[in-house]
Formats: sequence, structure tokens, C-alpha cells
Amino acid sequence: MIILLHQNWKIKLKIKILLPLLLLFNTVIFSQIQFSAGTFIGASSFSSTSPSVGGFATGFFIETDTPLFEEVYPRFGFTFMKDINAIIPNNRNPYYPSMLTISFEGVTSQYFDSKIFLEESVGIMTLNDRTFVDKNSWEYGISLSFLAGYDWRNFNLKGLKTGIAVDYGITFTGSLPTYLNFVLQFHYTF
Repeated sequence: MIILLHQNWKIKLKIKILLPLLLLFNTVIFSQIQFSAGTFIGASSFSSTSPSVGGFATGFFIETDTPLFEEVYPRFGFTFMKDINAIIPNNRNPYYPSMLTISFEGVTSQYFDSKIFLEESVGIMTLNDRTFVDKNSWEYGISLSFLAGYDWRNFNLKGLKTGIAVDYGITFTGSLPTYLNFVLQFHYTF
């Protein structure tokens, strides 16, 4: 009888823990939060303790419509930059400088009419600096971005937005690496 009461107590404790978790997950999963994702590709100029390197930039991001502040939405993104010689055929250089950033930004938009808009973002980032063969350091700083775009969506707010963007990043630690990207961005809202 005591063993049965002891097992019954464990079951009640599990229910008390799992029921609030189940309610929490349901409010997150079945709420009206919209997610969007995007990608970009373009030209890049980056430097560290070296002269600027001309290259290409590509990356992706995930965004939600849950505001951080009034009309400022969170965006989590990755950007990869590498020397342009890495994609040129018949180039036998054994090493090509590169950088990788991971960023968390606040994004806001201003629409000029129903389709044309301006988007700005500012946030914190961490940057993996690999400008030299023997360098592999993580630095911390801020990123800024401006985009002029065209909204292909209709009134249901699901669909594609495209634009041309300028993305700038500067770090405040280590060798102070920086980058400047000019990219074509595609952003889809689910």
C-alpha cells in the first residue's frame, strides 16, 4: 500500500510539471507569431590587421514579428565573407582570408507606399576573424544595416520582400576587424 501511494505521488508531481510546460508550448506553437527567413549575396570588403580584402558575402537570417520595442523586431543572422579569389578558377593560392559573423539585431521598417520601404537594423555581433593562416580569433562589436526594398506581398502579409542593402560591422576587441557588404537580399514571411 505504501509503495502504491509513493508511486501515486510521483505521478502527481510529473503532471504538475508537465501540464504547465504543455500549456506554455501550446501558446508558443499555436500563437499568432509569424516567422520569416531570408538570405543575401553580394560584394564584401573586410579587414583586420591587414589591408582590405575584396570578396563576396553570403548569409541567412531568421526573424519573428514579436516586437522587442515598439516597431522593432528581433533578427538572428549569420554572415560569411571570403576573398573573391577563392571562387576564381585556376587560382592555386593555398589560403583565402575569411570572416564569419553571428549577430542579433533589432529591425524596423518605414513604408513610403504599399510596396516600397526602407529597413534599418542595429545589433550586437561576434565575428570570427580568419584573415591570416595563423589567425582564428573571436571578436565582439556592433553591426548596422540599411536596405531599400520592394514588398511583393499582398494584404495577407505572407510572401517575398527583396531589396538592396548595405551592411557594416565593427568590433571593439582584439585586432578591431571591420567589414562592409553590399548585398541583394531576399526575405520570405511564412
